[in-house]
Amino acid sequence: MQLLLIRHAQSANNLLAASDPGNYADRRVSDPGITDLGVQQAAALGAWIGGVWPRPTRLYCSPMKRTIQTATPVADALDLPLEVEDFLYERPGPLDGFGPTQKAARGSSLSDLAAITARAQFPESVTEQGWYRGDVETPQQVAERALDIADWIRRAHSEEDCVAMVIHGAIGALVLFAIICPERLQLMADCPMGSEPWWFSLDNTSTSMISLLPGGGVEVHWINRVDHLVSAGLVTGASAIPTVNALTR
Repeated sequence: MQLLLIRHAQSANNLLAASDPGNYADRRVSDPGITDLGVQQAAALGAWIGGVWPRPTRLYCSPMKRTIQTATPVADALDLPLEVEDFLYERPGPLDGFGPTQKAARGSSLSDLAAITARAQFPESVTEQGWYRGDVETPQQVAERALDIADWIRRAHSEEDCVAMVIHGAIGALVLFAIICPERLQLMADCPMGSEPWWFSLDNTSTSMISLLPGGGVEVHWINRVDHLVSAGLVTGASAIPTVNALTR
């Protein structure tokens, strides 16, 4: 089985954090969409993924606008339904506010999310009242969820599947830890968010490819690859040699 893990395109909150960090806490929103640059990044991702082999057989994302918007050109290129799963959200859940005053938000409504693409398929938990019903996650709860996601990837798919997931930077990194080195993830469960001693830094629309082998083994092919952004002229000062074989070592 192959896993192609993809981070979402640049969101409005990503841009705000980079351009106006002093006002980030006051101006961020709980479920941002992607920016104009994010739209270009997602389009470049969609143009690239149609030539990748093995071709993804399943496509998932979280019930957050930025992942659905990023995954839409991917779903179009692959002609696949977009399966929304409510456990793939970014840590520590959707938030109103930030820092000491933050509290859990409910997430966007079904009608708002469904308007993004007709390819999206939603679980019953996504309603007009939102979809998130938990509190702000603790680091231990996030680590446990990452382990559950890694287990679900193996359990819910066949050895022939290539599973593509458009998710988020932090939970994506933790899922990589859960698959590659779960013992380190367990050690990080007691670390306040942002203080982890190890990390996988994932850029917007970056791809990471891992083979999940029978018996529980893994083979890492690449992490945080952005060939499609280089080819589209969205990354300067870098070069890349694209390959259509996702299992190239």
